[in-house]
Amino acid sequence: MLILRSQSPRRKEILQSLGLHFKILPLPIDETSLHQETPVRYLERITLAKLGAKPDDPEEVILASDTIVVFQNKILQKPADESEAFSMISELSGKTHQVYSGLGIMTKNEKIFDYDVSEVEFYSWNKSEILEYIKICKPYDKAGSYGIQDPNSPAKKFQGSYSNILGFPIRKFFLYHTIWSRFL
Repeated sequence: MLILRSQSPRRKEILQSLGLHFKILPLPIDETSLHQETPVRYLERITLAKLGAKPDDPEEVILASDTIVVFQNKILQKPADESEAFSMISELSGKTHQVYSGLGIMTKNEKIFDYDVSEVEFYSWNKSEILEYIKICKPYDKAGSYGIQDPNSPAKKFQGSYSNILGFPIRKFFLYHTIWSRFL
């Protein structure tokens, strides 16, 4: 059995689009960053924590992912409210940032962490454009306060993997196909 440790509708859609059969069983974890923790170290710690305990069943594969938006080596989490969303989008407006998505895969015998990085450039938006986007798209469940897939997204262009920016590092996932391909 393939178990996805995520409530993300985007991750669910990506795995479904691959034709995978899986169960969604998320684990609640504390996603607070630690003092002086680098973005990659944070990503690894959180992604692996989401996996939970090692399965007893040799037929079970647990999959977890986490996505962070990084600007000037600072992690931009999901916004708590409109004010925080406005602040993040304003900070990113007209600039380029990185999106990291971590991948955790665990079986009875192994635990894997990998990640992918993409770059996203934002349009230069004024206050009313930012507020309109927040009002329409309500990006409160998205790292960095935006979704690249949203209508009128602030993202002007990107380099790297689109699915990575959506929240799942599919290029890295395919590298481990021998572990999960039996769930097709």
